Amino acid sequence: MRKVLGLAFLVALVATPALAQKVTIDYAHEFDFGSVKTFQYVTFEESKVANPLMAERIVNLVRQKLTAGGLQEVSENPDIFVTCHGTTAERTSYNTTSFGYGGYWGGWYGWGGGMGTTTISEYNYTEGTLIFDAYDAKEKKLVWRGSGTITVKDQPEKQIKQVESILKKLGDKWRKILKGQGK
Repeated sequence: MRKVLGLAFLVALVATPALAQKVTIDYAHEFDFGSVKTFQYVTFEESKVANPLMAERIVNLVRQKLTAGGLQEVSENPDIFVTCHGTTAERTSYNTTSFGYGGYWGGWYGWGGGMGTTTISEYNYTEGTLIFDAYDAKEKKLVWRGSGTITVKDQPEKQIKQVESILKKLGDKWRKILKGQGK
């Protein structure tokens, strides 16, 4: 019985969306990312993250990661413009757990009954997506988009750790692009 309970708990845990973090990128394959040396962070009205405190933290992290990666922030004539967009959505997940045992043939009366129970648990959570865009400053066209989707934690300290994790994974993907271009 303990093995069944343990297995059911493991299945429920794996099915919980709170554990997932999805990071994806898309980019202009013909763009020479190795030539990018400078950036300028720009904010558009429609790209603002809803929480101004978190928005400022995210922008500061983006600037920090880009400069730590070797790019220089400039106020004019950058190689790329960088911006961030954020969205959230309320989601619900349902987990179904069933326990019990079935009947059997045999015995004095031919059929023995079984018993079981099923529990459905509802889990509400906030899913957040951050989208990071880089535009070729000369051509004014999108050349790179990275996004990360997570289940948003309640505490701001944990949220910023989630953003750091997204940025690290996106940075790793950026480096793979550079490596693939021989830079």
